[in-house]
Parts: sequence; C-alpha cells; structure tokens
Amino acid sequence: MKHLERKIREKQQIRERILKAALQIAEDEGWTAVTIRRIADAIEYTTSIVYSHFDSKEALLDELATGGFESLSRQLQKILSKERDPAQQLRKLSEINWDFAVQHMALYNLMFNMGKPKNPGAEKGMELVQQVFKSLTGKEDVQEYVLNWICLRRGCIHTMLNFNYKEKGQASPRSSKKRYMSFIDRFIQSIL
Repeated sequence: MKHLERKIREKQQIRERILKAALQIAEDEGWTAVTIRRIADAIEYTTSIVYSHFDSKEALLDELATGGFESLSRQLQKILSKERDPAQQLRKLSEINWDFAVQHMALYNLMFNMGKPKNPGAEKGMELVQQVFKSLTGKEDVQEYVLNWICLRRGCIHTMLNFNYKEKGQASPRSSKKRYMSFIDRFIQSIL
C-alpha cells in the first residue's frame, strides 16, 4: 500500500513540476516558447513523461488557466464574504485583479489575453462580479456595467503592465496601480 501511495505522490509531484516549468518558461520567454520538449528538458524527463500527464500543450495550458481562475475566484469570494459595501467590493475586486496580474503576469496573460475558451472558473468569477453590480446599481440587467468594467480593468492592466514600467525610467508598478485605482474609483462614482 505504501508503494502505491508513494507512486501516486511522485506522479503528482512530476505533474506539478511540469506546470511550474511551463509557467517559468512563459515568464522568462513568453508563451510561444513553451513547448513539450522545452518543458521536458526543464524538468529533466522525456517528452513521453510530459505526454503521460497531458495529452497536448493545449491541455497543459487549459489546466494552468483553470488553476489561475480558481485561485482568483477564491480571492474574490474571500473579499465578498468580508466586505458588505458593493462599491468597496468592486474596488477591492479590481485591486485583486491588479495584484494578481502583477504577481502572475504570464498566467494572467494566458487567462485573459490568449483567447482561451470559456472556463468554469472564469464563469464562476463572472457570476460573483454580476452580483456585486446588481447590489451596487439595484438593477437586474448589469451586462453593460460589467462589460465596461471588464474593458476598463483589462485595458488598464494590459496597457500599464506591458508598456509603462517595462521601459527604463517609466512608471513603477506601484504608481501604475495608483493610477489604475483612480480610474476604477471614477468608474464606480459614475455608476452610483
């Protein structure tokens, strides 16, 4: 029995190493550099070992995106359980998205900028956001508000993180976050 438990544990550890290696390659060189061969080389196993865990690169990317959406949804749920004011909920949801993007830029880009198909974790997060907007506006149909928030949030994050502080002498992530949050605050004020 212990032998079987050890085998299961080892298999899970290899799977985690594969995911971690894919993320590291993406962080260092971008998602186009992530290949099964590169992952296998990084973890010092054969490509067949990687394929024994994931049928394809796409399956591996889907699992990474799913894990990212689940992590973000847990953070969103935690905020919603602690904060009761809908305006503050939306502000904190926006801030969590910024912090997640800064801390996990490659993963954030995979989740939001690479045309990933609908993901159950993303849908769960959207349901939470819709509830916040319903509470904030007192309206049932909040699609336009949600779409505006998504465009503002994703546009600001993408622009500020990809263009602002990558160049030497440009704004830091901290000052960019402050500017981002001022946009969010103005958006919230416009719908109150």
